[in-house]
Amino acid sequence: MGFQEKMAWAMMLILIVTGVAYYSVIFQAAGALGQFPPPMLPLMIGYVVFLVIAAIIAAIIISATKPSEANSSLDERERLIQFKGEAWTGRAMGFLSLCALLDFGLNGDGNRLFHLIFAIMILSQIAEYGLQIFFYRRGV
Repeated sequence: MGFQEKMAWAMMLILIVTGVAYYSVIFQAAGALGQFPPPMLPLMIGYVVFLVIAAIIAAIIISATKPSEANSSLDERERLIQFKGEAWTGRAMGFLSLCALLDFGLNGDGNRLFHLIFAIMILSQIAEYGLQIFFYRRGV
């Protein structure tokens, strides 16, 4: 397993854990308010900071195991894998964003729209890393 695949595994895991933690706070607040809460800037900043720190730590740990892999540039296969993952998740993100806008048109809840779009962004990144792992394993 190469550096890029290890990082995809790490980032997918980090995004799942941080996304679940973020949305557990959002759903608790929604339960208390009876509706989706407005965007909470301190929570979002904390989420992003924690995500970046976790990604840096993961990259350091993974690159420390085999430094020669961490410094190598992407070969044609790895570029194709990243491109295919980005292409598929970009389409899914666009479709899900249109669904969220349709939900907004029906319900008129801007706070819900914000949280749906943020969830779509997180889910599309998780899917992108998952697809990259799939393509690495499949041998694209």
